[in-house]
Amino acid sequence: MGAIAAILIAGAIIAFIIGGFLKYKGGRISKAPFVPTGQATDPSKADPKGTLSVEGNVECPQPLVSPASGTPCLYYELKVVGTWKQGDSTKSKDYVVEKVAAPFTLNDGSGAIPIDASQGGDFDLKKTFDETKSEGFFADLKNAVGTPEPIMFGNYAFANPPMSKANKFRCEERIVPLPPKAFVLGKLENGVITRAGMFGMILSEKGREELLGSSAKNAKMAFIGGAAAAGVGLILGVVSAVMG
Repeated sequence: MGAIAAILIAGAIIAFIIGGFLKYKGGRISKAPFVPTGQATDPSKADPKGTLSVEGNVECPQPLVSPASGTPCLYYELKVVGTWKQGDSTKSKDYVVEKVAAPFTLNDGSGAIPIDASQGGDFDLKKTFDETKSEGFFADLKNAVGTPEPIMFGNYAFANPPMSKANKFRCEERIVPLPPKAFVLGKLENGVITRAGMFGMILSEKGREELLGSSAKNAKMAFIGGAAAAGVGLILGVVSAVMG
């Protein structure tokens, strides 16, 4: 019973953190000046920190093709993590971490504003690839004699560096597809909207009003769920202590 109580309390803490983040996100969106795309290059339209938000049609002449799944996209993140056994524990290391964005603009009909999403942020990401592969003994021999073979994750060829300790690798790919419209909140720098603050840019195919509504609703649900889990967890903890 005590273990269940601990799990519920831990879940409540996580729920409160998620609720707090969603509430903060809604606050960011509501406080940032929301301006027509044709006026977004004017620094006077932003707040004192240079932050503003826009919404419009996505114009991307040269979309990216994601490296593993080969999916056309606006942005992708690729990560390869290697793991190996060391004694009784498992060690891990990030071998590849890529965040790549295609140049694009948003245009609500009043003029286009360039968007630089290359630094990442709070995006509507879709997982398009997740695979784990092991590298065997013969691969180590080929590496040692200078004839290595890459590990293929879909269309992506990963080369395990010489003298690497890892023998198992997990490749994950997430993308922002090519939406017809998008909402962006970021910092205006030299006529381009880019990353803003600790949590970065907000990029979503949802409109501003829909984002505000979903953030408020999901934050409320997280707080209610966290409070319920904390209450039950505390009761079970007390009962467990008394019974013990």
